[in-house]
Amino acid sequence: MKQDIQTRSGNITSEDPLVNFLYILMRDYLPTGVVERIVEEHTYSDIASFSNGWLAEYAKDIALRLK
Repeated sequence: MKQDIQTRSGNITSEDPLVNFLYILMRDYLPTGVVERIVEEHTYSDIASFSNGWLAEYAKDIALRLK
């Protein structure tokens, strides 16, 4: 019996908005390798400094909405 592609690929669900955001980001906009490189390069420090205050505030806003 032939299974549909969603069933064969795992039929995964999540209620976590961050998982949803990352999935869409990698599915439609950024290669997974780019996302992985960002994670590897920027997850080891406790404090980050930003040179663009407006962009930093927007990033904070998105993070709050996803949490």
